[in-house]
Amino acid sequence: MKPEIWDMFIKIGLSFGAVLTGLVTFFITHKKKKKRVKSSNIISPILDYSDSFWTVHSSIQESLTELRVMSDCARTQLIQFHNGGRFIDGMSMKRLSLTHESLANGVAGDQRRSQDLLMSMFLLFLSRIKEDNAAIHYVADLEESYTKQYFEFSNTVAYSVLPIKKETVIVGYVMAHWCREEKADMADIEIVDDWMHRTQRLIEVDLTNEGHKI
Repeated sequence: MKPEIWDMFIKIGLSFGAVLTGLVTFFITHKKKKKRVKSSNIISPILDYSDSFWTVHSSIQESLTELRVMSDCARTQLIQFHNGGRFIDGMSMKRLSLTHESLANGVAGDQRRSQDLLMSMFLLFLSRIKEDNAAIHYVADLEESYTKQYFEFSNTVAYSVLPIKKETVIVGYVMAHWCREEKADMADIEIVDDWMHRTQRLIEVDLTNEGHKI
């Protein structure tokens, strides 16, 4: 075979190899791009939900802190109702848990001991929440009950409480605690009432927004 013909075959082979390499590279790159698009479509909603979650809960925490400062109390809390297990007859257990808390310096929190508590342990107290009255109540005036023991364990001498609703359903409550009697005695009732109701409205909006985003 003449050298020039051999050179021609070599050039054709090299050209074919380059075209084949180009096609393989194109398909691999295109496949990677599709994977990245699919991944971004999955990750983006997760990040959006994470951002909205922290926005809502940061807003609730800020509202509780403002309430604590403006009412000059020791502790403010958001407690929410939920299901948790079933009784032996199959009925759902109604429970409550402390989900958010703002504390003054040196005041102990209730977070650890206030999870998955049976609502039936607080029936009389919970029945009063429906009154939607932000008056300051003294723990010493409560009848002997688990509720009174619960407050005494937290060194709470007085409290104010309002229901939290989603539409017309009570889903929890917001509370302000005073741990010193002189602080409770000196509390401005009008300011406490104003800030309790203001916090109630803000938290209800936050929880409603959270439900819509989910």
